[in-house]
Amino acid sequence: MKSKFSIDSIFHQTDSEFWTNELIQIREQDFKEDYFLFYSNNKKTYKNKALKRHGPIIKKLKKNGQELWCDVTNAIIQIIEIQHVGYGLRITKNQSNLEFFGYVDGWFKELKKFCIQKQIKNLFIISNKLGSGNYADVHRLIRKSDEKEFAVKIYDKLSNKFDSECVIKELEILRKMDHPNVITVLETFESQKYIFIITELLISGNLDDILSKTTLTEDDAIKGIFKIIDALTYIHSKGVIHRDIKPENILFRKPNLEEIVISDFGLAEFYNEEGHYKYHRCGTAGNMAPEILKDQSYGYKADCYSAGIIFFQMLTQGQSPFIVEDYEETLQRNEQGQIDFSLVQSSLAIKNLLQQMLELDPFKRCSVQEARSNIIFKKYNRQTIIIKRKRIQQDHTVSSYSPRSTSIYQSPTNQTSPHFPISPSYKFIGAKNFHTIPLRLRSHERKLFSSPNSSNSGANSAKLQQKQKNSNFKINQKNNKTNMYTGMSSNKAI
Repeated sequence: MKSKFSIDSIFHQTDSEFWTNELIQIREQDFKEDYFLFYSNNKKTYKNKALKRHGPIIKKLKKNGQELWCDVTNAIIQIIEIQHVGYGLRITKNQSNLEFFGYVDGWFKELKKFCIQKQIKNLFIISNKLGSGNYADVHRLIRKSDEKEFAVKIYDKLSNKFDSECVIKELEILRKMDHPNVITVLETFESQKYIFIITELLISGNLDDILSKTTLTEDDAIKGIFKIIDALTYIHSKGVIHRDIKPENILFRKPNLEEIVISDFGLAEFYNEEGHYKYHRCGTAGNMAPEILKDQSYGYKADCYSAGIIFFQMLTQGQSPFIVEDYEETLQRNEQGQIDFSLVQSSLAIKNLLQQMLELDPFKRCSVQEARSNIIFKKYNRQTIIIKRKRIQQDHTVSSYSPRSTSIYQSPTNQTSPHFPISPSYKFIGAKNFHTIPLRLRSHERKLFSSPNSSNSGANSAKLQQKQKNSNFKINQKNNKTNMYTGMSSNKAI
């Protein structure tokens, strides 16, 4: 059965055959086998046949014993129903359909992460806007079947700023993520005008808010940075550099340091050995590795440097080592990488790790893997094995909320972390979660390479906002800070 893709789809398929017999580098034991009903054109009836699946890869066995497989990434998927047969799945790729019926719920739940669906309004209610950027808006999403809430990033395909290549790459990277402290995508929908990327709704603020209103103990700083380093180790193991690690992109599923989530992969890129990328200068001023600002080659250790900046802020009550009122001076300080470590009143072991993470020379700088094995994390290395197992059983999914924008750059204890206090000066939005979603009160608009709408952690920014507007960089002048979502808009280099 043939079916043509809509001409307005950004997920263009090739004209190759649906099935292929080329060699595939997946072990046979990694595939899960299930039996479904398939319609036989010869016998005009439904026959029971086996299908195997691993991630987005589906395999079938022909009568002659030959195995064929198909990668259904970005294929169209939909639930169908035929009287006297029941429910089934239709997967459309390369102008061809695969239809099968039976107990398809499990397969649909797994495949919808990799495939594209249509008609989002049949299943969800798009509710109030949570944030906006130059490339996408973020809305609250309500599932009709059970009223569960999610976040959805909506890209306008008709906008002259829409970049389909970047959206497809971001989806590819997000789909590789499966870690309790790293975001991932749940479902993706496409209409004639929009792309909808659905993620978990995180309502407990971000680290930038926490650093501005809470004094972290040394033990809490160690616990928090270990979670970030552990998550970055996983991200790097997938061959991905995040390139925008900063407090605004560290979200909380719950208001404690056990529930950190690294978000916003809008600037993420796959590592290459040459260390040069299509959009090479990416990041946020004050949080970037100096080699990026110097237009030198870089790799995974750029993320380690940015994590070191966060660790520095955790240990100094939110002080930034680079950000000052003058934006040009902020850039210069960030590029020079000269840090006053005397501001850190911590043990020698902690200072040594911090200096290793913030080493100016990337060849001498430690990697996140090396930082993770540091002696100060000895207890947490043992404890998080249990924590991660428990969380994976509860929930595999986390989310990203960050629309793109247009800047040219892109002490260990066994006690649980204390809940962060919610300031009475916070305002709140929403109806159902009226007392859970804080609005950012600070509007210190920091000039960013990646996120020109983000807030300024640890800097006296009374005059910074106006100075940044007068800078020579192309930034989004719209100041629409309503909550934590708007602090995470990413942008690519020009």
